[in-house]
Amino acid sequence: MLKLIVDNAVNLRYNCVEVIIMANVTYNIRINKEIREEADKLYKSMGMTLSSAINLFLTQSVIQRRLPIKEIYAPTESGYPRHVELALLADAAEMDEAIANGTAKLYNTPKELFATWKEVGDE
Repeated sequence: MLKLIVDNAVNLRYNCVEVIIMANVTYNIRINKEIREEADKLYKSMGMTLSSAINLFLTQSVIQRRLPIKEIYAPTESGYPRHVELALLADAAEMDEAIANGTAKLYNTPKELFATWKEVGDE
């Protein structure tokens, strides 16, 4: 006997095996032409379409409940990845502030600086 249950025309269950049927919708988005062409080439080389890659990205976003990208490594004008550039700029701003309020320790020579360093384990 074949038992088939349809839940809201989305989930089909047959002998404890679940098949999920997803309705497709068309969604128009604006994409930079050059980026789209490069992405098409990239995903074709992986055996995917751009549409399937976007679906994969969106599916992973929903599953992970966040952007499914750990870090974005695209270099900025400085040549550093954005997260590195932001960290360097924050460090520089902190140092500028310390120099401005006189709380920064300044050294005249590298020898003076190196003399303040402790050997690992000396603490």
